[in-house]
Amino acid sequence: MIDLFFTGIFASIILLWVLGVRGFKIGRIASAMKRHLAVTSVLFWTALIIFAALFIVYFDYFADIHDIDEAVQAAVKHYLIGVNPYEEYVVPRFQGKYAPNVMWTLGPYNYLPIDLFVYVGLHEAIGWLGFPTWFVIANLILSGAAFVVLRKILKTDWIAYAPVAGIVMLFFSFDNASLTLLLMVLSMFAYKRAKWHPGGLAILIMALATLTKVFAGIPLVVLVLYEFQAGIKARSWKRVGETVTASAMGAGIALLLFLPFGITNVLDAAVFFHGSEDLRVGTSVGGTILSEILSGSEYYTMISAAVVFAALVVGMRLKSLNDRALLAIVAFLLVAVKSSLAPLTVAGLFLILRLKELSDERIVTRNARDSDTTNHDLDAAQVESNSLTHMGVR
Repeated sequence: MIDLFFTGIFASIILLWVLGVRGFKIGRIASAMKRHLAVTSVLFWTALIIFAALFIVYFDYFADIHDIDEAVQAAVKHYLIGVNPYEEYVVPRFQGKYAPNVMWTLGPYNYLPIDLFVYVGLHEAIGWLGFPTWFVIANLILSGAAFVVLRKILKTDWIAYAPVAGIVMLFFSFDNASLTLLLMVLSMFAYKRAKWHPGGLAILIMALATLTKVFAGIPLVVLVLYEFQAGIKARSWKRVGETVTASAMGAGIALLLFLPFGITNVLDAAVFFHGSEDLRVGTSVGGTILSEILSGSEYYTMISAAVVFAALVVGMRLKSLNDRALLAIVAFLLVAVKSSLAPLTVAGLFLILRLKELSDERIVTRNARDSDTTNHDLDAAQVESNSLTHMGVR
């Protein structure tokens, strides 16, 4: 059955993207919100306070409807006693979501090694808070850092930005997507602000994001193709070499991290698992649009791969890196085996960056137009002055 909640958020992201690119009234809405910042801020802060209060009151309920916290806890605990969580079936997970009678099964750990190592470190630091509190606090710290860095890119007012960020942080507080989000934001910050090899640094950090959750591989591939294409077009072999070197370094880090657990074990548990209904036996499957339409088809995997590949190829014709990333992640989310909310962080991040980019472009265009008008008026005034002077001389 199609996940209506996931589909609603997904459709809203696509709608905002299309409206923003087409130049509809999103800019006017943003301007109106800035003009009425006090009212906007009160509404956002009220929403955050209500959500935070509900989150605290119903904390146990939120814990019950998630299984990622149990998965991370089990993987960390078993790793610390010497068990390979990518090989042994020690990680609990449930079949279906929000079901009254959840069916629990055991499987290997489904997230990549950097994710495991970071949460092992966080567990050792704040595990004394107890489970699942330590996991929630850890995610709030990670996502909080992500939104601090993102704000540096967006250059927006804290008063309205902070409550929106807080709502998203609480929403994903039971999801280890917080770590992936932080690394993706750091990658984009490096790409826009770093003075030392921004392209290569951004690729390397995005590769680290991919070594937490596999869906971060979508913006990684887009970024690598974008930089490689830009280097070829500009005949900048230095940029091409930097792109290849950063990609190779990311692959080398992945290999080093996979080896202790067994490369095949990690790939089966944390990569192929997310695209195979057979490997997902015993856990939730379905919920996205095309996954439901094509459910049971022997060609499903081939069709899914073709859709994402086509999006990457078509995206190479787009000028904006953010548009390319959005197109690729939208294609991926259409065919995903499971309607997980975590990959929506990729779409949300690049949507925000694209809308910011469009806003900046329109400001530049408007300023250029105003400058041209001013120059035209000055030229006209100068012509008139010269004409009057000439008449006076005569």
